Amino acid sequence: MRTTASSTLTLALLACALVFTQCDKTAVIDASRSIDRPAKIRPDYCGVVIPPNIAPLNFLIEENGAGHYVKIYSKDGDPIEIHSRKPDIEIPVDRWKKLLDANHGRKLYFDVYVKDSENNWSRFETIENTVADAGIDPFLTYRKIMISVIWNDMGFYQRNLENYEESVVLHNRLFSYGCMHCHSYLNNDPHHMALQARSSTYGTPMLLVENNQVEPISTKTELTSGKTGFSAWHPNGKLLAITDNKFQMLIHTKVQEVRDVFDLACDLDLYRLDTREVIRENKISKIDRMETFPEWSRDGRYLYFCSAPQLPKERYREVRCDLMRIRYDAESGEWGELETVLSAKAVDGSINQPRFSPDDRFLLFNVSPYSDFPIHQAQCDLYLMDMESGEHRKLSISSKRPDTWHSWSSNGRWIAFNSKRLDGRFSRPFFSYVDANGVAHKPFLLPQQNPAYYDSLAWAYNIPELIKAPIPVTGSQLSEAIISYGKQTSGPASSWKPGAAETESNDELQYER
Repeated sequence: MRTTASSTLTLALLACALVFTQCDKTAVIDASRSIDRPAKIRPDYCGVVIPPNIAPLNFLIEENGAGHYVKIYSKDGDPIEIHSRKPDIEIPVDRWKKLLDANHGRKLYFDVYVKDSENNWSRFETIENTVADAGIDPFLTYRKIMISVIWNDMGFYQRNLENYEESVVLHNRLFSYGCMHCHSYLNNDPHHMALQARSSTYGTPMLLVENNQVEPISTKTELTSGKTGFSAWHPNGKLLAITDNKFQMLIHTKVQEVRDVFDLACDLDLYRLDTREVIRENKISKIDRMETFPEWSRDGRYLYFCSAPQLPKERYREVRCDLMRIRYDAESGEWGELETVLSAKAVDGSINQPRFSPDDRFLLFNVSPYSDFPIHQAQCDLYLMDMESGEHRKLSISSKRPDTWHSWSSNGRWIAFNSKRLDGRFSRPFFSYVDANGVAHKPFLLPQQNPAYYDSLAWAYNIPELIKAPIPVTGSQLSEAIISYGKQTSGPASSWKPGAAETESNDELQYER
């Protein structure tokens, strides 16, 4: 067999590269200089509590060096050793999973070494994280939106948190680039899901997913526009509390956040799944108030929501929501009286997005300077109320930038939320462990296979919701339901039923609105 000089040289180079790579992987650090601080890594996976079923926390070492070595270990199991010329540290999924499985409730250590150009190694202080006893729901759903003024490119996604698999559930290109938003689930179960769509071509159906089927529902009546904004499932699975919103975007000239959203009108209604009726009750649909962000107590006895005076658009900076509740008997349909749970004055801001922990012990909400749409505020903080004592407090995990769209895991030990803390512009998903006493621990960013993934991502995450299983329907099923809805006869499609306290005079006022 003949070989040319060029092929011989190529084979020699490949052999040398292989030997160097193998040597690099099995390099032994005989001596090192100690650095009395942890290495700078990005994302900030230092001092965090993580679920035992989370994907590997890949990261970048932000220290100058010609070589990098990381050892990850705990009390039991085989340590993971990674050698890399680049600062990118990618952790093998299988070995990571085995290590976490063997060390529930224990410390997880990261030893980081960096080699300089003269082959001298520096060892940084050990990074300590903790593997929680409690796992997290294995899937996260969210919207991703290409940032622009018109938001015409968006998708509804699901991510497997135990690895890096992300899939598109529904993209708006499938229904003429309309909007889909505000998905909600019954007790973190995707087999009971509501998703609202708004399309100039196909209308505004609410998509109900049950028994692995999709049904487009109209919430339009003589009194309602059919443009449902937010929804919350009653624990009995037979009722949805829904909002009827009329959003308008405002564009400012200030530098930090140019966008804002104002509700020209917002009321609360109930939707009965068995009779396909929209129920309007004047106690929660007042002509002079905005009622938004419904949330049922987990025992189903109370409907919580946020309420503010209905102001003209010019006074948008004065919108401050109180946290309200009202008793409701799902069997008889009888309403109680309105109660103020926490006033805007008490927190010196606007209260939004109340969410109960699965055991009804804690209520998580946020407070911003104003608005009933806090994602575009310059700052928005997370608060927790202990429902046993009635005490509330700002959570220490809040940042100097907006922290919003929070949700609980099904076991009540984790919260997922959106935050703009990284750059002030793009919202990203974070997780925090919440212990039995309601103490929220340092948040960590949704891990990605490429640790620099977020650096060039011009998409914002929106409404992260934890679920126990993957979405049981396809994008084709969802888009076909939207399109089929558009072929139906226009006009009110749901029957309307007044609440027990509805009056004739109030009917006229609501209809004028």
